[in-house]
Amino acid sequence: MEVPEPGVRTSPDDAGREAGLRRLAMMIARGEPHPAALRAVAGEAARQFAPAAACVVMCRSDGSTALAAESEPGWADRLPIGVTASALKTGRFTAAETGTGYTAATPVEVGGTVWGLVAVGAEQGGPPPDAERRLAEFAELVATAVANERRRAEHSASRARLVAASDESRRRIERDLHDGAQQFVVTAVLRLRSVAEMPSLPPEARAELEDIAAELNGVLDDLRELSRGIHPEVLSKGGLRPALRALARRSSVSVVLDLRLPDRLPEPVEVGAYYLVSEALANATKHANASTVEVAAETSGGTLRVSVHDDGIGGADMGGGSGLTGLKDRIEALGGTFAVESPRGGGTTVRCALPVHATVG
Repeated sequence: MEVPEPGVRTSPDDAGREAGLRRLAMMIARGEPHPAALRAVAGEAARQFAPAAACVVMCRSDGSTALAAESEPGWADRLPIGVTASALKTGRFTAAETGTGYTAATPVEVGGTVWGLVAVGAEQGGPPPDAERRLAEFAELVATAVANERRRAEHSASRARLVAASDESRRRIERDLHDGAQQFVVTAVLRLRSVAEMPSLPPEARAELEDIAAELNGVLDDLRELSRGIHPEVLSKGGLRPALRALARRSSVSVVLDLRLPDRLPEPVEVGAYYLVSEALANATKHANASTVEVAAETSGGTLRVSVHDDGIGGADMGGGSGLTGLKDRIEALGGTFAVESPRGGGTTVRCALPVHATVG
């Protein structure tokens, strides 16, 4: 985008164009959704080249092209193939007369390769003398929007991989506890009780062995509780619905469940939803002084929606060490949304929405 030199007066038309470009640049910098940004670029290009129409075209991996945005429905279908093909092949601005009007296109380059192009055209007249420069400004804005979107996608994928690696570590620890330490303790208890049942054993020794066996059973219960907290076996084997029911049974606060779920969901989604409910129940017990918690979960329109509401004191703080920040990061890493409503005296509601197709790249 060119900035007028000091002392050089800018015409009203130039000032309007610069203002339009600044609006687009600010919109893209704010991180507006990718499709909306490209539609805005096409609309502004059509306005600045008026009377004209404009579109943004992207290249597919197979070499074909696809419409990304247009200012006038159906106009992109009338684009001359020669103009667009020349711009994409040469990587340079191309303009041509089309009947009594014109079409002009300039390529959009992202990361050293041609991503697509921006095109404008009119049914009457020819392109303005500075069409190449002006169209290049729109191409630069498109390139920025696409690059930003790629960075966001790469960041999201990286976060999702970290979450997946963490969950796999939890599963491995849970398996090790179940197959190793827990089985060892179970075997030790059985052996102690077998010895305690020997007829020749003095009563005092038998009582001592029974006490040791009871203490080991306590250790076993602690290991099982630890294992459930790390990664519950019921979640891996049965899915989200039985895992949430198990959470409700173990809760010291009354839990009302409303579960409308399929048998299984993608594993990252199940794990994310489980830990959200688990953390919300823990907060309701430890911090909220709640007497009842309502848990609702349902899938519709390709999305899992989970809501946990307690009747406690409210006032939950995202930065107060309640674990809500970690939950928000986990949910958003899976492409979901996370929200907390916690007015003082009005209880706390934690909600999330997760796309059920969430996978890790």
